[in-house]
Amino acid sequence: MRFGLPGDEILLRYRYPDGRPQAGLPLRVVEDGPERTVAWLSPGTEISYWALSDGRDPRTIPLAERFRSPMTTARRIWQGSGVLRVMPTGAEYQVLHFWDEGRFAGWYVNLERPRRRRGSCFDSLDRHLDLVIAPDGTSAWKDVDEAETAVSAGRLPEGDLVAARRTGDAIVQDLDAWLAVVGDWRGWQPPEGYEAPLELPDDWGSR
Repeated sequence: MRFGLPGDEILLRYRYPDGRPQAGLPLRVVEDGPERTVAWLSPGTEISYWALSDGRDPRTIPLAERFRSPMTTARRIWQGSGVLRVMPTGAEYQVLHFWDEGRFAGWYVNLERPRRRRGSCFDSLDRHLDLVIAPDGTSAWKDVDEAETAVSAGRLPEGDLVAARRTGDAIVQDLDAWLAVVGDWRGWQPPEGYEAPLELPDDWGSR
């Protein structure tokens, strides 16, 4: 396995349960090794994200309709500040780090299937259920209703939701052990050049 060097570009992808591309995010390597990959999503980066057949964001329609509508993917620009993503090898989650005007704002744990890596591409399936952890260590589930609706509509296998809950519970029960795996990135700042936006490759979904 050839690991990336700081500044190298990698591609994080999500797929629907039927294998179709759902999302693609080009990232810059911060750290890449056997234990974890850490990468930066620059503000203004071109991404592709899940979408309705007409290109709209699925979250613009009522939840009851969201997962019963045809889905595709559509290009858009990452809005807001940059995000540091930590992806421990083999883990059923990745951790997004957010800052507000330079102050660490908390962790967002995206619960997902273990990522499969091929070269500079990482593939996974989003389990919709997420966990938000504040800087003081308090936590709360996020998008519970969305995950449950995806299961009831046949868009997410029930076993994936069970696994997501199990993973989140384990994290909350021992935050110190979890942080030892993720690493402490609360004081990290992007080096010079990392803020420049990236372009999504034309072949992002078929690499």
